[in-house]
Amino acid sequence: MASRVFNIHELPMKRRNIAAAAPALPRLAAGFLRLLHRSCRFVTVGEENMRRASEVVPRIAGFWHFSYPTLLYVFRDHGYLTLTSRSRDGEFAARMVRRLGYFPFRGSPGKGGAAALKHMIAAFKECPGCGFVADGSQGPALVAQKGLLFLAMYSGAPIMPVSIGAQGCWRLPTWDKTVIPMPFSRIAVSYGPLIKVERNATPAEVEVARLRLERTLNEITILARKRVGAFA
Repeated sequence: MASRVFNIHELPMKRRNIAAAAPALPRLAAGFLRLLHRSCRFVTVGEENMRRASEVVPRIAGFWHFSYPTLLYVFRDHGYLTLTSRSRDGEFAARMVRRLGYFPFRGSPGKGGAAALKHMIAAFKECPGCGFVADGSQGPALVAQKGLLFLAMYSGAPIMPVSIGAQGCWRLPTWDKTVIPMPFSRIAVSYGPLIKVERNATPAEVEVARLRLERTLNEITILARKRVGAFA
């Protein structure tokens, strides 16, 4: 049977509207994040850690996946690099973060992840650094994976642990319980001490750094939540 190319105008009206709107969704999502977070009040926890990190270029902002939407806003429009998966969700994320001033690289474990990390490292010389999800794109939640440690080891850039707490938020029914702050809520952005991974680090030393990152992210998350009176 000969294959047939479908025209969008042949689709039912409902499906046609979804298909036509799809290219605009990343732009709308980026605009929504900007508008939502502009209504919120931000406070900083760990200001000394933040100041020290700001003096180091490039640096890697390491954070848990649940804080992704808010930290996209916090580090917007500074030319940070970021990594998104090669899935359809990753394509949506890549288009959205471009609207927020990031430069995305596409890759995930087993699907171009190593190549993406190499390209990111090569691009470090022309940017302030990158943002990297410590527990990956699929989890398990709050468990640091080694990809971030390898990026720090081979790039020479230190990891800047950062997390959030929000007084008044929605938690999405996803594996990471993504936090979406409610309008006009208070948000604490919490920074931990820089973590350095030496280029010649042994597997045991990488594991020590991984555990330190995991512990630090959990500790600064608790501090951020306490600062704004959030308990989830």
